[in-house]
Amino acid sequence: MVTAAFYFATLEDQATLLDYLGEPHTVTLHPWPVVRSPLDALSREEALAVPQVMLANRVLGPPLPTHPGDRAMDQPTKAGVFNRLNWDRLRPALDEALVDSNASPVLLWVPAEIGTDVIGVSQLGSQADAMAAISTDYERWVNRTTDWIRRRGTKVWGLGQGTVRPDLDIQLGFVNSVYALPGALRALEQGAAGR
Repeated sequence: MVTAAFYFATLEDQATLLDYLGEPHTVTLHPWPVVRSPLDALSREEALAVPQVMLANRVLGPPLPTHPGDRAMDQPTKAGVFNRLNWDRLRPALDEALVDSNASPVLLWVPAEIGTDVIGVSQLGSQADAMAAISTDYERWVNRTTDWIRRRGTKVWGLGQGTVRPDLDIQLGFVNSVYALPGALRALEQGAAGR
């Protein structure tokens, strides 16, 4: 993700996050990156069972689709290359499109698998190369959301020595800062592994 918060969460933590975001009244959950019109909706339970979820904010507007031949597909930028690769890989049906992440006021949520012994790292953020180019309200929403995770969570992993908790069983293959939301922090402190 271009801008994201990485975090450990229990099912209760994820529910608290979705409550904060206003799901289902203000924010709705949908498949990512292939979309249809009207959008396919996901319940919380369905969203937690898929690898990638789009969060759309009714106030900010719907996601914008892109198809072959559209400007978002034809750009010689990194985003254009990924759009073309994703189109070829995913092969959307005639009534489907890809989310134009550089024009859509949406969040990408990657909910991790949650078990009793192992908690994965979830991600929530924006795929937009320039959030302000979508709108300043969108940029504020992304920043408020990722800041909420950082404020509510406890930093348990990252590049600095002070962010690594030697008392926790965390083994990750990246150095991004990772926050544990309250339920996940309790589970990690009680012996769950962070992966």
